[in-house]
Amino acid sequence: MEYQQQRGAEPNGDDLSTYLGEKGVVGRDGRAAAASTLRRYLLPFRIYSVWAEHRVRSEQPSLKAVAEACAARGTTLQYNDPITAATIAEHAADFERRWHALKSR
Repeated sequence: MEYQQQRGAEPNGDDLSTYLGEKGVVGRDGRAAAASTLRRYLLPFRIYSVWAEHRVRSEQPSLKAVAEACAARGTTLQYNDPITAATIAEHAADFERRWHALKSR
């Protein structure tokens, strides 16, 4: 989120790897996290960002509304498959855990 606030856009895997390395966030080997590792988290982060916007307004965001908001932003799964309420449901518990962890900071 800090990257987006500073640069006004989402990072790709390479940019995020460099950025995190500069911030001292490194892997076990002391080097920046591999871009290929980080790329797998970009889509869930995009979905979480939309979910979090809805979570601000409701303790139980409508999964259908979150999916529709993702579609409106052009956020899709691999092969341009749509994000559905079922997709959101798969991540809901993790999103809620993340929400509480970030809220306590």
